[in-house]
Amino acid sequence: MRPWQAIILILLLAFFAISSGWHVLYILTYVLLSLLVISWLWARYSLRKMVFRRAATTGRVQVGEIFDERLMLDNISALPKLWVQIADGSNLPGHRAGFVASMGGRKRATWRARTACKQRGRFHLGPVVATSGDPFGLFRRRIVLTDQRDLLVLPHVLPITNFVLFSGGLPGRGRISRRALQNTTNATTIRDYMPGDSLNRIHWRSSAHYNRLMVKEFDLDPAMDAWIILDLHDSVQAGEGEHSTEEYGVTIAATIGNFLLRQDLSVGLIVNAAQREFLSLDRGDRQVERMLELLAVVNAGAGPDLKESPALDAMHFGRNTMAIVITPSTSRDWHDGVRHLQRRGVQVAIVGLDAASFDENILPDEDTLALLEGANIPVLRVQNGSSISASLEKDPEARFALRR
Repeated sequence: MRPWQAIILILLLAFFAISSGWHVLYILTYVLLSLLVISWLWARYSLRKMVFRRAATTGRVQVGEIFDERLMLDNISALPKLWVQIADGSNLPGHRAGFVASMGGRKRATWRARTACKQRGRFHLGPVVATSGDPFGLFRRRIVLTDQRDLLVLPHVLPITNFVLFSGGLPGRGRISRRALQNTTNATTIRDYMPGDSLNRIHWRSSAHYNRLMVKEFDLDPAMDAWIILDLHDSVQAGEGEHSTEEYGVTIAATIGNFLLRQDLSVGLIVNAAQREFLSLDRGDRQVERMLELLAVVNAGAGPDLKESPALDAMHFGRNTMAIVITPSTSRDWHDGVRHLQRRGVQVAIVGLDAASFDENILPDEDTLALLEGANIPVLRVQNGSSISASLEKDPEARFALRR
């Protein structure tokens, strides 16, 4: 029964009680009026002294991982709660943190919510709303227990041990690198102490082991910088959801970037999405976090075309630079910019997403990337449904031999 229906019924009973003077109608009127007041007071105080807390392992998680959180609802009042419904307004896909509990005085209800994260992006948890009411169902009361908080779902990073487009070794990281006269971060070997060697180059543990002074030898720091250019222009994207060139491209960029950063290279990221996103060169774990945070929130859009990137970012590409372009584009209007980088001494490689394998309405085009291969630019093709890590690691020479 609705509250307004109860009020109308009370008024009707009161009218007939006064008109007829029948004592029973007076009693029914008083009982229903008392019931209405008690129900309103019950609902009004049903959610007092309720405390909600959520304990999550972290504020960020990667695609493919399980987001696990423990939720607690405390009734710090001495009065029991007949029923309390908890609703979480989270927009994380598949997240179900709702709960219905009947709680005694000074009791706690706990439950867990485990969600498989399948979509990258920035989501929110909450706001958490509690709903309760009276035993007769006349009144409902809702209050907000906690505000919303952010959860960042990072793109999936696949474990790879090598990158086939530089299968001969990463540029600048050969074993025949020259010895440095100054101290660097790369101590590679030791040798006997010679007059004139600085005392701070002595390796004391080896000296104690060999019972003679031994000094460390250093390699020059790698001078090669790596730029990853991810093409997310919406006019060249194909497929939907997990099986789209957008998601494949983001996963490939995250995987390659993480691999190169683990090799102690300086890596930068340029994304042509709804707007041009730029992440300057840096190295180490800090750059890994920045790169994944950027890739977690970028989406395809009508931003700059891929053909504009070489011109916009020409100042960042020098002779000691490699550029890895990730694109599903079947157009040839960006080839001149890539060849121009190559002529300037930039080592260019292309990861081509086969758009036809993501959308059957797109005609396959092998000639576009073949033109770049003819210009001695390494090209790696990735198709929908193929293993990305296997595609990035496998030796391309066998595939090229088959094509010949």
